[in-house]
Amino acid sequence: MKEKMTTGEIAKQAGVSPKALRIYDEKGLLKPVDISEGNYKLYDKNSLIILEKIIALKHIGFSLEEIKTNLENDDMSAIKELLENQLEMMNQKIYELQKSAGCIKSALARFDENPDWDDIADIIKKMEMSQGADERRWYAADHAADGIEWYEKIFNSMSFKESDTVLDLGCSYGLLWRKNWKRIPSNFSVEGYDIHGNWADDLYEYLNENRASLPKGSDIQVIFSNLEKSETWEKIKAKKYSKIIAHYLLSYLNDEKTFITNVAQVLAKGGMFSVNHYGEAAKEYNFWEKVLDEVGVDKQFALKKRAERRQMDTDFEVLLSEHFERFEKISLPCPLIFESAEALFDRMLKKYSEGKKYLEDNRNKIEEYFDRVVLKDGPVTVDMDSVFYHCFK
Repeated sequence: MKEKMTTGEIAKQAGVSPKALRIYDEKGLLKPVDISEGNYKLYDKNSLIILEKIIALKHIGFSLEEIKTNLENDDMSAIKELLENQLEMMNQKIYELQKSAGCIKSALARFDENPDWDDIADIIKKMEMSQGADERRWYAADHAADGIEWYEKIFNSMSFKESDTVLDLGCSYGLLWRKNWKRIPSNFSVEGYDIHGNWADDLYEYLNENRASLPKGSDIQVIFSNLEKSETWEKIKAKKYSKIIAHYLLSYLNDEKTFITNVAQVLAKGGMFSVNHYGEAAKEYNFWEKVLDEVGVDKQFALKKRAERRQMDTDFEVLLSEHFERFEKISLPCPLIFESAEALFDRMLKKYSEGKKYLEDNRNKIEEYFDRVVLKDGPVTVDMDSVFYHCFK
């Protein structure tokens, strides 16, 4: 290798364009070491080593500003931390791309229904909501304080018995059945409804592979049909069901009232309809409001959200009262454990997205309180619960 190289020579050696070198010079990443008599920029062997670093870091997603900072700091621990952070960011990008691909697949799977652009937008919106629900489940599993599988708790609350006929609306991945497979009673039938291009496709395959291991006389079927279409309900209304489930479904529907009306019409006398509704999370709100009080910051945004959620509960209960003889509110405990101020603050942001800017402005004060008071004796468990309505005819 020549001791000194021109822009063209080092560019060819490294496999980049001369234009890229001009940009790296302008940004202060790689300056020429000398100028020739003919006014050509010259580079040496060390320049090539630096250039190879730039190419490597750029290839794995670093910005030019980040690369410049990295080149100025050769501390190995800082480089390691930088690479770990970059890996985390790239994994997040990969996940976001996978989610987008999932939305496209969901839309394509529905083309047999001849959708228009409004339909496609609605399909993608609902798929994104479904993905958000998955993320919330993973988050809850990561922070679960009691070590009890969530869908075992739900199964226990349902009082399933032999010969029940169950209508599972929005069955999705079927975790209620998968997580309790060996507990399913005999002579027990489930009809699960969902749309193609969702997790129900996976449940369909799972059932084909595992149906033979169900107890005698029991069966679980997935029926692909849109619960917001009248023809779907015409099919469902051909029979009555002793148990109807609509868990984590209402937020996907455009017409909640019509849905509840339809459910009431197919619930057998003496049967039970189980549905959850995102209303006032009283125990958790109590915790965060106490934090805001003790930190000494304005909690009006939190009180406003609680009032809005409480009103949502009231309106929903009026709707249920119009269609069922009685209902009960069942609270299932789901305490979460947190080990750092950052994790606690992240949870607060999840609950109060409307107040995000205000909370971010007070982040240091709030996290200092978490470290000094809440976490002074180690990890803290935040008492939470999830409310289900059990409705009866």
